[in-house]
Amino acid sequence: MEEKKTLTMDFVKSLMEPSYTLVWVDYNDNLDNCRDTIQKCLEERSCESLWEKVDGGIHEAEWEAARTIATELLDECITCYGFDEEAVEQFFNEHEDEISEEIYNRNDSDTLKELLKNTDDIPVRVEMLSNYDCINSNWLESQEGYRYKESYFGDMIDALNLNPARVKRMLVEKGYTVYGRFPDKKYRDGKEQVSYEQFYQELINSCCGANLLTYIGKVSLQELYDAGFSLKEVIIPKGNCCGIFSSMYGGGSLLEMELKKDVRLKLEVRDYHGFRFRLDNERSEYECSIKHVYGVCDSFFGERIGLVAS
Repeated sequence: MEEKKTLTMDFVKSLMEPSYTLVWVDYNDNLDNCRDTIQKCLEERSCESLWEKVDGGIHEAEWEAARTIATELLDECITCYGFDEEAVEQFFNEHEDEISEEIYNRNDSDTLKELLKNTDDIPVRVEMLSNYDCINSNWLESQEGYRYKESYFGDMIDALNLNPARVKRMLVEKGYTVYGRFPDKKYRDGKEQVSYEQFYQELINSCCGANLLTYIGKVSLQELYDAGFSLKEVIIPKGNCCGIFSSMYGGGSLLEMELKKDVRLKLEVRDYHGFRFRLDNERSEYECSIKHVYGVCDSFFGERIGLVAS
Protein backbone atom coordinates (compact mmCIF):
# COMPACT_ATOMS: atom_id res chain seq x y z
CA MET A 1 0.00 0.00 0.00
CA GLU A 2 1.46 3.43 -1.10
CA GLU A 3 2.55 5.66 1.78
CA LYS A 4 0.57 8.93 1.99
CA LYS A 5 2.72 12.04 1.29
CA THR A 6 3.00 14.66 4.01
CA LEU A 7 3.25 18.29 2.94
CA THR A 8 5.75 20.43 4.88
CA MET A 9 6.69 24.08 4.93
CA ASP A 10 10.24 23.24 3.89
CA PHE A 11 8.89 21.54 0.78
CA VAL A 12 6.73 24.56 -0.12
CA LYS A 13 9.75 26.83 0.32
CA SER A 14 11.76 24.59 -1.99
CA LEU A 15 9.24 25.27 -4.75
CA MET A 16 9.60 29.04 -4.42
CA GLU A 17 11.73 31.16 -6.75
CA PRO A 18 14.84 32.77 -5.23
CA SER A 19 13.14 36.14 -5.68
CA TYR A 20 9.83 37.63 -6.76
CA THR A 21 9.02 41.02 -8.24
CA LEU A 22 5.72 41.80 -6.56
CA VAL A 23 5.28 45.25 -8.11
CA TRP A 24 6.34 46.24 -11.62
CA VAL A 25 6.93 49.96 -12.28
CA ASP A 26 6.09 51.07 -15.81
CA TYR A 27 8.39 53.64 -17.42
CA ASN A 28 5.46 56.06 -17.40
CA ASP A 29 4.99 55.72 -13.63
CA ASN A 30 6.59 58.58 -11.67
CA LEU A 31 6.14 61.11 -8.86
CA ASP A 32 5.61 64.15 -11.08
CA ASN A 33 2.19 64.79 -9.52
CA CYS A 34 3.35 64.54 -5.91
CA ARG A 35 4.70 68.06 -5.46
CA ASP A 36 2.66 68.72 -2.30
CA THR A 37 4.14 65.61 -0.69
CA ILE A 38 7.66 66.58 -1.77
CA GLN A 39 7.22 70.09 -0.35
CA LYS A 40 6.02 68.53 2.90
CA CYS A 41 9.17 66.39 2.99
CA LEU A 42 11.27 69.55 2.58
CA GLU A 43 9.43 71.29 5.39
CA GLU A 44 9.78 68.26 7.65
CA ARG A 45 13.37 67.57 6.50
CA SER A 46 12.38 63.92 6.25
CA CYS A 47 11.59 61.23 3.66
CA GLU A 48 8.76 59.79 5.75
CA SER A 49 5.84 61.45 3.94
CA LEU A 50 7.14 60.20 0.60
CA TRP A 51 7.53 56.66 1.96
CA GLU A 52 3.95 56.78 3.21
CA LYS A 53 2.71 58.09 -0.14
CA VAL A 54 4.41 55.33 -2.13
CA ASP A 55 3.68 52.54 0.35
CA GLY A 56 0.00 53.49 0.42
CA GLY A 57 -0.25 52.93 -3.31
CA ILE A 58 1.53 49.56 -3.54
CA HIS A 59 0.28 47.51 -0.56
CA GLU A 60 -2.73 46.17 -2.45
CA ALA A 61 -0.66 45.36 -5.54
CA GLU A 62 1.89 43.47 -3.42
CA TRP A 63 -0.86 41.56 -1.63
CA GLU A 64 -2.51 40.55 -4.91
CA ALA A 65 0.82 39.41 -6.38
CA ALA A 66 1.67 37.38 -3.25
CA ARG A 67 -1.76 35.74 -3.27
CA THR A 68 -1.33 34.79 -6.94
CA ILE A 69 2.06 33.23 -6.21
CA ALA A 70 0.63 31.27 -3.27
CA THR A 71 -2.19 29.95 -5.48
CA GLU A 72 0.34 28.83 -8.11
CA LEU A 73 2.35 27.01 -5.43
CA LEU A 74 -0.82 25.29 -4.19
CA ASP A 75 -1.69 24.11 -7.70
CA GLU A 76 1.88 22.91 -8.25
CA CYS A 77 1.74 20.75 -5.13
CA ILE A 78 -1.39 19.04 -6.44
CA THR A 79 -0.76 18.75 -10.18
CA CYS A 80 3.01 18.22 -10.24
CA TYR A 81 3.69 16.36 -7.00
CA GLY A 82 0.49 14.43 -6.42
CA PHE A 83 -0.47 15.72 -3.01
CA ASP A 84 -4.10 15.30 -1.99
CA GLU A 85 -6.06 18.42 -3.02
CA GLU A 86 -8.04 18.69 0.20
CA ALA A 87 -4.92 18.24 2.32
CA VAL A 88 -3.01 20.88 0.31
CA GLU A 89 -5.80 23.43 0.62
CA GLN A 90 -6.01 22.80 4.37
CA PHE A 91 -2.23 23.15 4.72
CA PHE A 92 -2.13 26.43 2.76
CA ASN A 93 -5.00 27.83 4.84
CA GLU A 94 -3.30 26.91 8.10
CA HIS A 95 0.08 28.34 6.97
CA GLU A 96 -1.21 31.31 5.02
CA ASP A 97 0.70 33.94 7.04
CA GLU A 98 3.96 31.99 7.00
CA ILE A 99 3.77 31.38 3.24
CA SER A 100 2.96 35.05 2.57
CA GLU A 101 5.83 36.19 4.77
CA GLU A 102 8.26 33.94 2.91
CA ILE A 103 7.08 35.36 -0.43
CA TYR A 104 7.42 38.93 0.86
CA ASN A 105 10.95 38.15 2.11
CA ARG A 106 11.88 37.24 -1.46
CA ASN A 107 10.41 40.45 -2.90
CA ASP A 108 13.04 42.26 -4.97
CA SER A 109 10.79 45.17 -5.97
CA ASP A 110 12.22 48.63 -5.31
CA THR A 111 9.22 50.71 -6.28
CA LEU A 112 10.43 53.99 -4.84
CA LYS A 113 13.80 53.69 -6.57
CA GLU A 114 12.11 53.17 -9.94
CA LEU A 115 9.64 56.03 -9.38
CA LEU A 116 12.46 58.40 -8.42
CA LYS A 117 14.36 57.43 -11.56
CA ASN A 118 11.31 58.12 -13.75
CA THR A 119 10.50 61.52 -12.20
CA ASP A 120 11.44 64.67 -14.13
CA ASP A 121 13.61 67.37 -12.60
CA ILE A 122 11.48 69.75 -10.54
CA PRO A 123 11.37 73.55 -11.11
CA VAL A 124 12.26 75.43 -7.93
CA ARG A 125 12.59 78.94 -6.53
CA VAL A 126 15.10 80.19 -3.98
CA GLU A 127 13.68 83.36 -2.45
CA MET A 128 15.43 86.03 -0.40
CA LEU A 129 13.69 87.06 2.81
CA SER A 130 14.52 90.31 4.56
CA ASN A 131 13.80 92.33 7.66
CA TYR A 132 12.44 94.92 5.24
CA ASP A 133 9.65 92.70 3.94
CA CYS A 134 9.72 92.98 0.15
CA ILE A 135 10.11 95.28 -2.86
CA ASN A 136 7.04 96.72 -4.56
CA SER A 137 6.44 97.71 -8.17
CA ASN A 138 8.80 100.14 -9.83
CA TRP A 139 5.99 102.71 -10.01
CA LEU A 140 5.40 102.60 -6.26
CA GLU A 141 9.06 102.39 -5.24
CA SER A 142 10.00 105.34 -7.46
CA GLN A 143 7.36 107.68 -6.03
CA GLU A 144 9.56 108.58 -3.09
CA GLY A 145 12.80 107.38 -4.62
CA TYR A 146 15.00 104.33 -4.15
CA ARG A 147 17.14 104.08 -1.03
CA TYR A 148 19.93 101.67 -0.15
CA LYS A 149 19.92 101.75 3.63
CA GLU A 150 17.22 99.87 5.57
CA SER A 151 15.33 98.60 2.53
CA TYR A 152 14.67 95.38 0.65
CA PHE A 153 16.12 97.15 -2.37
CA GLY A 154 19.41 97.54 -0.50
CA ASP A 155 19.36 93.91 0.58
CA MET A 156 18.89 92.94 -3.08
CA ILE A 157 21.94 94.99 -4.05
CA ASP A 158 24.00 93.24 -1.37
CA ALA A 159 22.70 89.76 -2.27
CA LEU A 160 23.64 90.30 -5.92
CA ASN A 161 27.04 91.72 -4.85
CA LEU A 162 26.45 94.96 -6.74
CA ASN A 163 28.26 98.19 -5.93
CA PRO A 164 25.64 100.55 -4.41
CA ALA A 165 27.40 103.64 -5.80
CA ARG A 166 27.20 102.28 -9.34
CA VAL A 167 23.51 101.42 -8.87
CA LYS A 168 22.83 104.98 -7.68
CA ARG A 169 24.72 106.51 -10.61
CA MET A 170 22.80 104.33 -13.07
CA LEU A 171 19.40 105.23 -11.60
CA VAL A 172 20.16 108.94 -11.54
CA GLU A 173 21.31 108.81 -15.16
CA LYS A 174 17.99 107.13 -16.05
CA GLY A 175 16.05 109.94 -14.36
CA TYR A 176 15.09 108.18 -11.12
CA THR A 177 15.15 109.78 -7.68
CA VAL A 178 17.37 108.21 -5.03
CA TYR A 179 18.01 109.33 -1.47
CA GLY A 180 20.28 108.43 1.36
CA ARG A 181 23.82 107.11 1.24
CA PHE A 182 24.92 104.63 -1.44
CA PRO A 183 28.48 103.66 -0.40
CA ASP A 184 31.11 102.97 -3.05
CA LYS A 185 32.05 99.33 -2.45
CA LYS A 186 34.78 99.05 -5.05
CA TYR A 187 35.79 95.57 -3.90
CA ARG A 188 32.60 94.28 -5.53
CA ASP A 189 33.54 95.60 -8.98
CA GLY A 190 34.00 92.67 -11.33
CA LYS A 191 32.49 90.24 -8.82
CA GLU A 192 28.81 91.06 -9.39
CA GLN A 193 26.37 88.17 -9.84
CA VAL A 194 24.47 89.96 -12.64
CA SER A 195 24.96 92.96 -14.94
CA TYR A 196 23.82 96.44 -13.90
CA GLU A 197 21.78 96.84 -17.08
CA GLN A 198 19.83 93.63 -16.45
CA PHE A 199 19.30 94.72 -12.84
CA TYR A 200 17.87 98.00 -14.11
CA GLN A 201 15.57 96.23 -16.59
CA GLU A 202 14.34 93.97 -13.80
CA LEU A 203 13.51 96.98 -11.63
CA ILE A 204 11.63 99.03 -14.23
CA ASN A 205 9.56 96.06 -15.40
CA SER A 206 8.37 95.16 -11.90
CA CYS A 207 4.59 95.41 -12.01
CA CYS A 208 3.14 94.33 -8.65
CA GLY A 209 3.71 94.40 -4.91
CA ALA A 210 5.18 91.95 -2.39
CA ASN A 211 8.08 90.92 -4.65
CA LEU A 212 11.07 88.90 -3.54
CA LEU A 213 14.45 88.41 -5.18
CA THR A 214 14.05 84.95 -6.66
CA TYR A 215 16.62 82.56 -8.13
CA ILE A 216 15.32 79.79 -10.37
CA GLY A 217 16.51 76.35 -11.39
CA LYS A 218 15.62 72.67 -11.32
CA VAL A 219 16.44 69.89 -8.88
CA SER A 220 16.65 66.13 -9.11
CA LEU A 221 14.14 64.38 -6.85
CA GLN A 222 16.67 61.56 -6.45
CA GLU A 223 19.22 64.05 -5.09
CA LEU A 224 16.63 65.57 -2.75
CA TYR A 225 15.82 62.07 -1.49
CA ASP A 226 19.50 61.17 -1.07
CA ALA A 227 19.91 64.35 1.00
CA GLY A 228 17.00 63.29 3.21
CA PHE A 229 15.18 66.47 2.08
CA SER A 230 17.41 68.34 4.54
CA LEU A 231 19.38 71.02 2.69
CA LYS A 232 22.05 73.35 4.03
CA GLU A 233 23.01 75.13 0.82
CA VAL A 234 22.20 75.29 -2.87
CA ILE A 235 24.48 76.20 -5.75
CA ILE A 236 22.74 78.06 -8.58
CA PRO A 237 24.78 77.47 -11.74
CA LYS A 238 26.18 80.19 -13.96
CA GLY A 239 23.74 80.98 -16.78
CA ASN A 240 20.62 80.41 -14.68
CA CYS A 241 18.51 83.47 -13.99
CA CYS A 242 17.12 85.39 -11.07
CA GLY A 243 14.66 88.25 -10.81
CA ILE A 244 11.75 89.82 -8.98
CA PHE A 245 8.68 87.67 -8.36
CA SER A 246 5.64 87.69 -6.07
CA SER A 247 4.18 84.30 -5.25
CA MET A 248 1.59 86.17 -3.16
CA TYR A 249 0.13 88.35 -5.93
CA GLY A 250 1.13 86.33 -8.98
CA GLY A 251 3.27 88.92 -10.72
CA GLY A 252 6.78 90.25 -10.87
CA SER A 253 9.22 91.23 -13.53
CA LEU A 254 11.23 89.65 -16.36
CA LEU A 255 13.16 87.03 -14.34
CA GLU A 256 15.97 87.54 -16.82
CA MET A 257 19.00 88.57 -14.75
CA GLU A 258 21.50 85.98 -15.95
CA LEU A 259 24.04 84.82 -13.38
CA LYS A 260 27.62 85.56 -14.39
CA LYS A 261 29.01 82.87 -12.06
CA ASP A 262 27.89 80.01 -9.83
CA VAL A 263 26.10 81.37 -6.76
CA ARG A 264 26.15 79.51 -3.43
CA LEU A 265 23.26 80.33 -1.08
CA LYS A 266 22.84 79.18 2.52
CA LEU A 267 19.29 78.02 3.25
CA GLU A 268 18.85 79.58 6.65
CA VAL A 269 16.71 82.46 7.88
CA ARG A 270 17.84 84.47 10.89
CA ASP A 271 15.93 87.48 12.16
CA TYR A 272 13.71 87.24 9.08
CA HIS A 273 16.70 87.49 6.73
CA GLY A 274 18.04 84.69 4.54
CA PHE A 275 17.05 82.35 1.74
CA ARG A 276 14.27 79.79 1.52
CA PHE A 277 13.84 76.92 -0.92
CA ARG A 278 10.46 76.35 -2.58
CA LEU A 279 9.11 74.03 -5.26
CA ASP A 280 7.49 75.99 -8.06
CA ASN A 281 4.28 74.01 -7.74
CA GLU A 282 1.70 75.20 -10.26
CA ARG A 283 -1.00 73.16 -8.51
CA SER A 284 -0.42 74.77 -5.12
CA GLU A 285 -3.53 76.07 -3.38
CA TYR A 286 -1.55 78.51 -1.24
CA GLU A 287 0.74 80.45 -3.58
CA CYS A 288 1.22 81.39 -7.21
CA SER A 289 3.90 79.65 -9.25
CA ILE A 290 6.16 81.06 -11.95
CA LYS A 291 4.97 78.35 -14.32
CA HIS A 292 1.34 79.33 -13.86
CA VAL A 293 1.88 83.10 -13.91
CA TYR A 294 4.28 83.25 -16.85
CA GLY A 295 2.96 80.26 -18.78
CA VAL A 296 6.44 78.79 -19.24
CA CYS A 297 7.74 75.25 -19.56
CA ASP A 298 10.37 73.62 -17.37
CA SER A 299 13.25 74.66 -19.65
CA PHE A 300 12.65 78.29 -18.55
CA PHE A 301 14.14 77.41 -15.14
CA GLY A 302 17.56 76.63 -16.58
CA GLU A 303 19.98 73.99 -15.38
CA ARG A 304 19.94 71.72 -12.35
CA ILE A 305 20.84 73.27 -9.00
CA GLY A 306 23.56 71.72 -6.86
CA LEU A 307 22.45 70.58 -3.39
CA VAL A 308 24.44 70.45 -0.15
CA ALA A 309 22.86 68.29 2.54
CA SER A 310 22.76 69.48 6.13
